[in-house]
Amino acid sequence: MGRSTAFCFVVLLGWNLSAIAQQPARETARRPGTGTASISGIVVTDDADARPLRRARVFLHNSDEEIARTTITDDAGRFAFAGLPNGRYTLGSAKDGYVTTNYGASHPGSAGSPIAITDGISRNDITLALLRGAVITGTLLDPDGQPIPGVSMRALRIAYTINGERRLMAVATTVAGHITDDRGVYRIYGLAPGEYTIAAPAIPELSTGDEILMMTESEVRRALDEVGQSSRQGVGGSEAAIASGGDEPRPVGYATVFYPGTPVSSQSLMIPLGRAEERTGIDFQLQYVPMTTVRGTVTWPSNMIPSVTVHLIATDDVILSDTNEARVTSMRGRGEFSFNNVPPGSYTVVARTAQSGSSVYSATADIVVDGQSQPEVALSMQAGFTLSGRVAFDGRAAVPNASRIRVSLVPLISGAQVGLGTAPARADNTGRFSITGIAGGKYRLQAAIDGASGWMLSSSLQNGRDVLDTPIDIRQSLDGVVVTFSDRPAELSGSARKAPGQPGGASTVILFSTDRTLWTPRSRKIRAQQSAPDGTFGFGVLPSGEYYVAAVGDVEENEWYDPVLLDRLAVSGAVKVQLAEGEKKVIDVVGRPAVR
Repeated sequence: MGRSTAFCFVVLLGWNLSAIAQQPARETARRPGTGTASISGIVVTDDADARPLRRARVFLHNSDEEIARTTITDDAGRFAFAGLPNGRYTLGSAKDGYVTTNYGASHPGSAGSPIAITDGISRNDITLALLRGAVITGTLLDPDGQPIPGVSMRALRIAYTINGERRLMAVATTVAGHITDDRGVYRIYGLAPGEYTIAAPAIPELSTGDEILMMTESEVRRALDEVGQSSRQGVGGSEAAIASGGDEPRPVGYATVFYPGTPVSSQSLMIPLGRAEERTGIDFQLQYVPMTTVRGTVTWPSNMIPSVTVHLIATDDVILSDTNEARVTSMRGRGEFSFNNVPPGSYTVVARTAQSGSSVYSATADIVVDGQSQPEVALSMQAGFTLSGRVAFDGRAAVPNASRIRVSLVPLISGAQVGLGTAPARADNTGRFSITGIAGGKYRLQAAIDGASGWMLSSSLQNGRDVLDTPIDIRQSLDGVVVTFSDRPAELSGSARKAPGQPGGASTVILFSTDRTLWTPRSRKIRAQQSAPDGTFGFGVLPSGEYYVAAVGDVEENEWYDPVLLDRLAVSGAVKVQLAEGEKKVIDVVGRPAVR
């Protein structure tokens, strides 16, 4: 049953989430640099009589920098970025009521075409057209047909997660528009053409802090009989009747409901939207579901002074929010905890002590809440594991100071996987490192060098097996890991052509390993890039190996991590290329329509 939660949630206690969303490991990204190039242009409406858009937000991003530049268009729709260093830039624009669009994109939501500039070059011919978004509006009612104000509605579409999995996901919209007003009316605007469904998220905890108790018809009749008896027999008779009554009323709450009124996401109806179309009358009702109290106990080693927080994390497969809701409580008394008003669904319960040096204890358990039984969860705290090893360098360039090296474990994102992140470890003067307080689970082992160095992470060996491109499942402390950097990264560039001998055109170029075991989410051996308008592309800082290269007309963001797509590309004529360490190769790739 769908609910107002994300299908995956990673608890990174003591560390931040940004490391998860990074592209394959490389050196720490540089802050915006300076140069002598510039990019300027105008933002207009995507109409036959295009008009300038004032106060539109324009953003410019270089993949070698970690902060995007932003500006606002003037009254004539003009914008300008000056003092830019060499590089390939992604340019896009956004404005309330319009569809966020990247320059050169074949459709809203695609990556667009990069703009390549060099020192002293000015690109002042950029025109970026924004499409006025479509609208869905309707009314949300409670089970009794009364309007419900203050509910944050969601428009959802089928899209790809960063794992390359197709999921029903909420699209980003202006918050003020999708919250129901006092009439229960919502209005979601700024939507790109496509198919959507609407969801009203669950409200597991009522704003009053009280429970709603659902009574059956027999319970209502019994209560009326009790009232009648009390009027004839006095209070004592009423108390006797209540004492002899049947089951207690059951607590209920609101379930997530998908249009046209189903709590099952697979049964929702998709609403087709054209350019700037407005669909009205998308009305439906919330539904009551039985709510549960989840109780449990936490045990710990006798020599441990506990300071424990317990998290209840939903693991559903519908992404309704990018904030990934979780509920948190503190342990009480003799290690007891509880969560009230929990709707049916699948959850992971996580207990963890505060980070204090290497003394980190944790425990997890998966549960299913069915609205009928009352789950009792027993968590036994275990000491965190340790992963240690050394850093090595394979090359002739000057070796950087070991204190600049950070080694980290990034929790693997998966539908029902909860990772407990740890702070990265710094290598000491001898190149040794040690990561402590690791909870059992699957991780990626990564390392980076602060600042520019010319070195690339090339391997991470654990018992002779390279775990840099595959998950490492940590169930005990590990030693002897060797993290190696190389000063010989490979490069691949070329042109994506419409047909042999014909000029190229903008397309998505996908580079991926021929080793199918490496077709994993966020693999450093899977890259995707939108080619320039003339078809040129370039991949830098590549590990050696054999790759497939394919150019496709149109794919969705993160679809290139989908093994199904990669398999189809591999068997439908993708170009094979072998790259040695430090090798720079140039190839031509013939484009093809999107493979479905």
